[in-house]
Amino acid sequence: MFPEYTIRESARARHVRFRVTPADGLVVVIPKGFDRRRIPGMLEEKRDWVRRAMKQMESHRAALPPTDLRPTAIELPAIGRIWQLDWIETTKANVSISAIGPFRLRLSGSIQDQALWRSALRQWLIERAREHLIPRVEDMAHALDIPIRRISMRCQKTRWGSYSTRGTISLNAQLLFLPERLVRYVISHELCHAVHPNHSPSFWNLLRTHESDADRLRAELRTSWSLVPSWIQHRH
Repeated sequence: MFPEYTIRESARARHVRFRVTPADGLVVVIPKGFDRRRIPGMLEEKRDWVRRAMKQMESHRAALPPTDLRPTAIELPAIGRIWQLDWIETTKANVSISAIGPFRLRLSGSIQDQALWRSALRQWLIERAREHLIPRVEDMAHALDIPIRRISMRCQKTRWGSYSTRGTISLNAQLLFLPERLVRYVISHELCHAVHPNHSPSFWNLLRTHESDADRLRAELRTSWSLVPSWIQHRH
């Protein structure tokens, strides 16, 4: 499966162009009026090039000096909550997170170590996703009468969600940074894969029966990585 990509329509473009940048990821530039339904097939033909370009882009990102600062607050629009963060440096060799009040967290330990506090916050985010998104998936699966066996939460680089033929739905914990409507769309998308494990016309027709605005939400989702703060993103 390809990573999420952004489509940009250009009045000056005469041909479809593909480009990968650290800021925008995979971008498909199309001439005005181009049939967007042709893009998946064209991406399939460029699969090897896309993989090489994405790998080079990740290497370039990793080589960049860190420019982001420790966050003072975490806002999760998907559940309408904001946490304030206090940072306390101690002699501990790790970074721990503790709740010190309603929607207030304390991060203590080796807070100068960016890898440590990033890892701690990613794990905290995954826990919030399990707390809030797993019940949401279960409720939607029950309402749509679609059986699922397992739900997992991770912090993935390029996918918002996936479905395995074993009946497992995997969601990206970073969905919590998105508006609720996009979270609902992603869950609906993956649940529909339990019926049609492909992107056939039957799959899209089923999705549109559950999400009448599916096409617009799909387009919106492609540009939503910009809503994820840089401190949560992987840096190796």
